[in-house]
Amino acid sequence: MNEINPGARRVGLGAMTLGAVAGVAVLVAPQAGAWPSDLTISGGSAHNVGCSYTLTATVTLDRLTSVSFKDNGTEIGNPVTPSLLSNSVTTSWTPSTTGSHTLTATQDLITKSLAVDVSPASSFGSFGCGLNGLLPSLSG
Repeated sequence: MNEINPGARRVGLGAMTLGAVAGVAVLVAPQAGAWPSDLTISGGSAHNVGCSYTLTATVTLDRLTSVSFKDNGTEIGNPVTPSLLSNSVTTSWTPSTTGSHTLTATQDLITKSLAVDVSPASSFGSFGCGLNGLLPSLSG
């Protein structure tokens, strides 16, 4: 008969448990560490074609993985890597079409989205971009 030393059995059980815990940690870590918690846009509630806005994603857990921004599934610029000293990333967005836009910030597999309605270009051109919301009767 083969007898197993009780000490060896405990070492084997400990190694197996450690391996199982490490395996679970590896499977969970990519999603747990990547989480944009908020997405905002400058400009208040008025957004027009041809005006530039700042999209800001708040990143609370993972400051090492880049965040990509999209407008209706189309990439906006290049992915942005958060600073270790800041919990947010920004990019500039200039809508080129009117209507409903779904803006997203994605880090690994986690996405935060925001719906925005875009109106036609201001009758004052790029100067009108700053007037939106301030003088509603003057913006087109």
